Amino acid sequence: MEPNRPSTTPTLFQDRSVFAADYVPEPAPSRMAMMDQLAFNLRSGMVGATPSHVICSGPPGTGKTACVRALFAEIEEMTDRFIPVYVDCRIDRTLYAIHSRVFARLAGRPPADDMEEWDVTRAVAEMMRERKAVLVVCLDDIACIGSRSEVNLALATLLRMYESYPGTKIGVVAIVNDLRYHLAADVDRSVFSVFHPTEIFFPPLYVKEIRGILRDRVRQGLAPRAVPVKVLEMVVERVREHGDIRVGLDLLQRAATLAEQDGRRRVTAEDVCTACESSVIDPRLRVIRAPA
Repeated sequence: MEPNRPSTTPTLFQDRSVFAADYVPEPAPSRMAMMDQLAFNLRSGMVGATPSHVICSGPPGTGKTACVRALFAEIEEMTDRFIPVYVDCRIDRTLYAIHSRVFARLAGRPPADDMEEWDVTRAVAEMMRERKAVLVVCLDDIACIGSRSEVNLALATLLRMYESYPGTKIGVVAIVNDLRYHLAADVDRSVFSVFHPTEIFFPPLYVKEIRGILRDRVRQGLAPRAVPVKVLEMVVERVREHGDIRVGLDLLQRAATLAEQDGRRRVTAEDVCTACESSVIDPRLRVIRAPA
């Protein structure tokens, strides 16, 4: 029997996680103004008051989620009385799922299987009052919740919780990725009367910013000199066409995987072309083009 030997197959990846869809990077320098705006609107939560409500809108992949989650992480480090809750509405699409996510954040565990929807809501309110805590809930990609009535119900149950449970204070940050969806205009008057959001727009990244972000991820995630400059520029152009930095990250991961499978230490233009053919792009992105 042959002794175990270390694999001689070269690997291009130093850290695959930096190319994953759930990786949360530091916000790009050009997004810091938007992050400061967001922090300004949420600042009252730090002193025990209800924070202002915010809509973060812009094309996909322009840093909205990164800014929100980076700010939420900062809040968590500073206090345990102002509690940020991130909800991905692509996953948690129902009122019960949203409130269960909030419950889990407060309780450290999901609600019991036999708890009804309003039991979960009541438990959330009771935990908030017991801790004298203020919440800020991010509803990422809020349009995924569903119909107009479902979005209104999700917002109303959070924004008006103080009516049924005096003393509860909740701010909402809604992330909108589809520029054709106007959330503020779509909510009912009764909801808007307590919503009154500030809208923060995240414009498409400039080509220089796209190049910098992709270069940083390559440095973090791949072996040195794995992606030649000309190859990286191909990916930059692809992102510029579609306006979503995640398109480029996906292409880099696919292209590097092809090179690795072939036993090569460098990604080629052919790898990128093959990766382009196998990737599926959201057709809504084709109407958005990053500025030069």
